[in-house]
Amino acid sequence: MGRKVKSIREEDRQSGFYLLDKVIDKFENSANDWREEADGNRSFKIQQSDYDAVGKSELLEEARKLEQMGLIRVAWFCGGSEMEKVTYRLRDMAEIYRAAGRESKRSRLARARECAGRYERQAVTPWLKAYYGDVFRDIDRGTYPGDLEKYGELLFRCLDRLDKLEEPVFMRVFSSKYLNGSKVFERMLKSRVVSIGRKYHPMVDEAMGEHEILSQMYVENYAQELELKGELRIVLGGKVIDLSVFPYGTVLNSETLKHGIIDPVQRIRRVITVENKANYMSMPFEEGTLILFCHGFFSPREREFLAGLERVLEGLRQAGAEIEYGHTGDLDYGGVRIFRYIRTKIFPLVRPLFMDAARYDKYLELGYGTDMEASAWEKMKGMEEPLLQPLMERILQEKKVVEQECFLF
Repeated sequence: MGRKVKSIREEDRQSGFYLLDKVIDKFENSANDWREEADGNRSFKIQQSDYDAVGKSELLEEARKLEQMGLIRVAWFCGGSEMEKVTYRLRDMAEIYRAAGRESKRSRLARARECAGRYERQAVTPWLKAYYGDVFRDIDRGTYPGDLEKYGELLFRCLDRLDKLEEPVFMRVFSSKYLNGSKVFERMLKSRVVSIGRKYHPMVDEAMGEHEILSQMYVENYAQELELKGELRIVLGGKVIDLSVFPYGTVLNSETLKHGIIDPVQRIRRVITVENKANYMSMPFEEGTLILFCHGFFSPREREFLAGLERVLEGLRQAGAEIEYGHTGDLDYGGVRIFRYIRTKIFPLVRPLFMDAARYDKYLELGYGTDMEASAWEKMKGMEEPLLQPLMERILQEKKVVEQECFLF
């Protein structure tokens, strides 16, 4: 292939060259050929499927034209009526791209790197930086980022705004303010943001549902509220409010959670978190006890409020007060995950309440066990939670789960 490549005429650009598209696809799918330092010749054999794709006479005519242009070399046989293979030089790829009217892979990857780099430099949190780290790794391997291919900069812009949220915001308000449409997030980006959060966000547990994951990013379908009953004193506007005056329970809305301060004077000696609503409602008010409905995983604002409570109670405990923490939930994979989340993120001293192997066996004998999903069984098999290990072993053996509502029977 010693011939010089002729300059590409305007009429030869974007002319639908089948062979050039095939050359480019082979070049781009190679692990190394697309890299700038690559050199040498490459070739591919012509198959009947190639003739079928555009027509034999059309393909032969195209091959002769491209050969005259110096872009390829053809191994002919049968007097020039058949092609055995096509050879091309890596050094000619720039001209091949121009003739095909296509942007080079290196150029597209460079644009992707520049775009991702602009947003990565603005990232604040480690989880988002980790996401962009994987985007850059894809680019380094020669893969155009799928997120950029599908969403353009819209997803990056969305993640950038999520990264900087410090207060909960309703989903459609967020979408309208930052994405130029109240339903853009919900219709186009929500599922992808959830999967990114599931992989990278430090406060997301794998057992969380879609709403709970978005809540960890401060995106809400409705206001964050904490439902509780029992002994708790908070300070609002300089006034101490004793919530024990609501023996049947009350709700602290998101603004109360934001502005409420945990009073350092507390009579709490026991904190119980409850996963399911019916069980929470059935538990009576007890002096010295605070009962919290966790509805699965606590939201960020609930978590921050309860972390403040834990600090106050820990101070009392260090001063000699005896304070216990308990959690009761479903006897299943999700229940175990919620217990561990509370233990690692909010109340380090929490212990299982009504979550033991003996109670599990009791309700199995009464016929209240239901079949465990195979995916949950596989996940639990690889999980460790020392305070619930005997229960987990029984669940794995029986492949049955028990919902907390059965405790009410």
